[in-house]
Amino acid sequence: MATTVTYDELVAQTLAMCAAVSNSPQGRLQLREAYYSKYGFPLLARQELGNAFDKPGAVHGVDLPDLGYGNSEIAFLQWEIKRGVLNPMDDASMPAGSPWWRDVNLRFIYYSELAGLMFENNVSEPEAPVATLNWLNYLHSPSAKTWYCAHNTSILAGFERYKAQAAQEESVEQVFLNITLYRLMFAQALVEDATMFGELGAIMADPRGFAVALITHLPDFYPLNYPLHGLNDLRIIEGWELSLQGLGIRILDHDIILPHLTALYQACAHWDSAPFINGYVKDGKPVYPQ
Repeated sequence: MATTVTYDELVAQTLAMCAAVSNSPQGRLQLREAYYSKYGFPLLARQELGNAFDKPGAVHGVDLPDLGYGNSEIAFLQWEIKRGVLNPMDDASMPAGSPWWRDVNLRFIYYSELAGLMFENNVSEPEAPVATLNWLNYLHSPSAKTWYCAHNTSILAGFERYKAQAAQEESVEQVFLNITLYRLMFAQALVEDATMFGELGAIMADPRGFAVALITHLPDFYPLNYPLHGLNDLRIIEGWELSLQGLGIRILDHDIILPHLTALYQACAHWDSAPFINGYVKDGKPVYPQ
């Protein structure tokens, strides 16, 4: 006889799952890899994106997993782990992590894993968090657009929920939080075909591809030192260093994204049911967590 599980029971299971990996960066990684081993749908990548994604491999020395739509998330999570921001706060054997980075990531995991349990147990709950409902939509209809909607709704919910923790970060680290956000929102815009880059942009931003795995191995774009502080770190992340990476940052951020930041966030407010993101920009400049 089939056992019926309730939504509240699944919430409790998910909270316990998150608590179990809270102080284990590798545990978080293993949990998400297990999720995408079930729900990454890698065959869709092979069918839709062609031979370049037929099997795992390496791109310019960067490992490319075979987790379908999970490739980008896992690559970013691996960078977070290397940077140490997910480390426990009270483990004397390693530098302390970041309350903000830890909380946003764990909340993200909660929304997604809850949706996975609801999907597996055929449980519906209209009052579930919007992010969880968007993950369910992705699970029922996997595509780059539904993945970005689920992913970015979850990330934005964390940004808003943990503004107080963000305000405690170093000022240069706060600048970097804004950079990571507007690049992520721009990637969604590429997939939504809301930029000048058309189909090429959608292919480059597809979460099943290698773009995130590659860019997170470029230290000017995504540094490994935490926390960022001082004028030197600020010059690097804003692209003012005289280097190829600095030039790339200036083109991507200052020439392509920032001139249209207000319109970008207005579009994301609609796509991701997150009107509060409009408060993250003022006079065309990013201002989170003000």
